[in-house]
Amino acid sequence: MGKYRGNHHRPIHPKIFIWSHTEKAEIEYFQDFKNHLKTPLLMPKKEICWTPQELIEKVIKWKKENVSDKDKDEVWCIFDVDDFYQKDKENFLKIIEKAHKNNVKIAYINECFELWIILHFEKPTSPISRGKSMEEKIQALFKKNKLGSFQKNQKIFEVLLPFQSTAIENSKKLLSVEYGAINWQQMLDRTGNPSTSFHFLVEGINHLLSE
Repeated sequence: MGKYRGNHHRPIHPKIFIWSHTEKAEIEYFQDFKNHLKTPLLMPKKEICWTPQELIEKVIKWKKENVSDKDKDEVWCIFDVDDFYQKDKENFLKIIEKAHKNNVKIAYINECFELWIILHFEKPTSPISRGKSMEEKIQALFKKNKLGSFQKNQKIFEVLLPFQSTAIENSKKLLSVEYGAINWQQMLDRTGNPSTSFHFLVEGINHLLSE
């Protein structure tokens, strides 16, 4: 435990650990969030692997070795749903259940991170998918809101920050339940596109830093 506790003393405030299995988009968003807040309490981390299932397994193991629940730290896994759930629904749901039993929370986006960008401006009324049409839509939203041009994989946290409360509210319209009441079988499937639990994590970060 000494790795994060130092001499086993309790921290003044709990930390939020955020794990991603990719190098871009989501993890960069939270790294920029951390830089903006200038806080050591937000800990974005990467564990490069192929699937969200692999990520969750590795994070559960890491948490057991490094984080004590008594310190009230939060551990989150973030990922795009893409087609991962369609390929292995049963095992995907089992690993989600295992994560929750080990107090690891899930910030998913169905279908992809671009949804979180769109939610800063509007609530989609139909399923979304990756591709040129998605990039063109975001480009149009950037232009409409006088934010300049949009490039895939660009850093967008600071640009979107003034619209963050709108993204949270639109997310709640798509997923109108508390975290503990999420129907994961439904929300990770095609019926859950578009939806996301990102707002729970973002609200948690804002709440943590306001204490």
